Amino acid sequence: MREADPDPSELGAPPAELLETWMHAVRRMDRDTLDLFVRRTWRAWDATSLRPVQAAVDARRGELDGE
Repeated sequence: MREADPDPSELGAPPAELLETWMHAVRRMDRDTLDLFVRRTWRAWDATSLRPVQAAVDARRGELDGE
């Protein structure tokens, strides 16, 4: 019997190095890329663990809104 594929939302918390990479990348994203990143990332990883990235996303959206 084949086990079901794991639910991507069960990946848990990403490693700290990946969070740091994402926070740096978010600072350079345009609005469309940022929106796509958020949809895909929050679908795959534990939302609680993404709080530092959420702060970077919020700051970037504020910058983009000010342009």
